[in-house]
Order: sequence, then structure tokens, then C-alpha cells
Amino acid sequence: MITPKDFDYALLDCGTGRRIEKFGTLTIDRPCVKADWARKDFSVKTDIVFQRINNEGQWNGIEGLPPTQDITIGDIHAELRFSSNGQVGIFPEQFDNWRWIAEQIHKDTKKHLKILNTFAYTGLSTLFASAPHTEVCHVDGAKSSINWAKRNAEISGLTDAKIRWMCDDVQKFLAREIRRGNKYDAIILDPPAFGRGGKSQWKIERDLAPLLQQVSQLLVNEPLFVILTCHAPELAASDLAEMLEDLPPFKGKEAERLYLEIPSETGNPLPSSFGARIC
Repeated sequence: MITPKDFDYALLDCGTGRRIEKFGTLTIDRPCVKADWARKDFSVKTDIVFQRINNEGQWNGIEGLPPTQDITIGDIHAELRFSSNGQVGIFPEQFDNWRWIAEQIHKDTKKHLKILNTFAYTGLSTLFASAPHTEVCHVDGAKSSINWAKRNAEISGLTDAKIRWMCDDVQKFLAREIRRGNKYDAIILDPPAFGRGGKSQWKIERDLAPLLQQVSQLLVNEPLFVILTCHAPELAASDLAEMLEDLPPFKGKEAERLYLEIPSETGNPLPSSFGARIC
């Protein structure tokens, strides 16, 4: 099973509104609004800095570099890119969930599992859920994210894995799956606090409860797990755990509260998001 040493990443420090991270051989300095405490170490030399100037994102230091970098997480590979919004396509706070997903699906490799990954972005949870006995449905509303996820599957040697790539609005897709009578053994959810796609708009305070009603209808009678994570400030891990405990297939079971924090050996840790999971 993968350990942090298998992840080609380290958080060096965070604070004063910035996060200093090492991805592979590159040290990156980018904004982090929630890191409003004092930095521990200002001596770290960075290779690449992301700044916003007049509301425009700008990466400094990437001249002459390849447009992508291959980052390893155990047997999985992810393509790091310098996006105009300051993201790089990898969310290190999800590392423990990636490891947990792999552990859950390998408890019984003789049972065929159908897994649904929603708001799936660049697909790392999808890839950690992929195995010879699993069939994964990957749903995201952005075609660019779908293509990025497919590239991650390719460089991870999972081009032929049983992955169904769906570029669609999550709620509309789930509604169709319910009408089709499709069921899933496990569901992964990482919705944004707010999102916009086409004519539809996502607001977590309005849409999360109806989404979980859809999830309840899509689960098999004895599901393997559900994971729910988010960054919404108006919710807490206890709220998400209670929502999962209310799902009828998990009646009587207690959800695990998640506080997704990125550790640092040299500087401040970074509390990044929260969530819950139930199995």
C-alpha cells in the first residue's frame, strides 16, 4: 500500500497567504488565502511563483520548462500543469482518501465493483479505484478536466482500464442513471462550494442535500463506501458525516469525520478541507 514516501510531493511551509510546495524537482510558491498565519521559513528558494496581477493569473519561472511534469504517487502518475487559475491538477490533501479507496476495493478482489466518481476533475480518485475487478464511471462537467484525467490514465498505464468517461453536469447525469436503474457499489463526491457550467449553476448550500438523495437511489443494497469532501466554509465535517449516516443503505453505521490536512516536516501544516466517509 502506498505511503507518503511514495508521493513525489512535499509541503515545505505555508503562511502569509502563500503555500510553498515541492512537486518532483520543482519548488512552487502559490497563493493560499486560508494560510493567514506566519510562515516559519522564508529561506526556501522557489523555482516557480504564481501571482495575480490585475485579476490575471501569472506563473513566473516556467520559461524553458516542459509544459507538464510527471508526478508519481505509487504506481499512479499525474500530469502537473500550470493552470491560469493557479491550480496544478493535483490536490495533495486527498492523499489519504486515495490510499483508503485502494484499500477498500482490494478487500475482496473476487467481487465485481461499480464505482462512481463525481466532480472527478483530473481523475486521481478514479485511477486509485481502477483495478481488474472494478468498473469506474468518471463524471466531470469540464471537457478539459476529462482530457487531463484521460492523460493521467494513459501515463499510469491504465488506458485499457474499465473507465467510463462522462463530460456532463453531475446532477443531470445522476438523474438519468436513476431512470436507467443503474446502481453503484461505491460513490465518491468532491463538490465545489460554487460552480457554473453551461446554463446550470451549483450552490452547495442549495444542491448538496438533493444530490445525496440521488446518491441514496444509486447505491446497491449493501454498498462498499461513500466519500464526501468539500471546501464550503458554511459546513463542517460533522454535518457531512450526519448526511452520510442518513443514507438508508448505511443505516446504523457511523461515518468517519475527515479533516484533510497536509503535513509538513519543515514548516506549518496546511488544513485544506474536510469531509466524511462511511463503509
